[in-house]
Amino acid sequence: MRYEEFVSSYSGKTDDELLRLELDSEQLDPEASIALKNELVKRNISGSERLEAFRISENERKREIAKNPGNLFLTHFGIGRWYFGKAARVRSPDGKWEQFRTTVFTLFFYFPLVPTGTYLVKKKCGFMAGKIAVVEKLPLDWRQVFTVWGVALASIVAVIWVLRHL
Repeated sequence: MRYEEFVSSYSGKTDDELLRLELDSEQLDPEASIALKNELVKRNISGSERLEAFRISENERKREIAKNPGNLFLTHFGIGRWYFGKAARVRSPDGKWEQFRTTVFTLFFYFPLVPTGTYLVKKKCGFMAGKIAVVEKLPLDWRQVFTVWGVALASIVAVIWVLRHL
């Protein structure tokens, strides 16, 4: 992206979104970093005191969010809760992490039944990929829910069709 594109993108973000970017500013390209700092100054939300206060509240918010989807588990009978979907996927320029929107479902015999929440998550990429870290709880993404249900239903129909034609 060019500097002008970053300026345009950042002008449409909320103050909290900009401050979250500032917390991870070492991950940004130089042009993105300059555009971010200019937008923070323009909105009068720059300064180390404001950033530190936001860092503390952000850590508390992340702890609360992490409790919500918590207890993701899957038994050997396929009963539990699990993440499905990767919408709005963004990879870091260096390819070390990716961020995407995903929905947690309650499973029954591996079939996703009840969506319990949609989250913006971040995870490391590659061979040593780590756990998914919740960045933000979002409103339920019904498009993603219907897509997951559609794929699951199509899979069941395909299995039944194959079993009937053997």
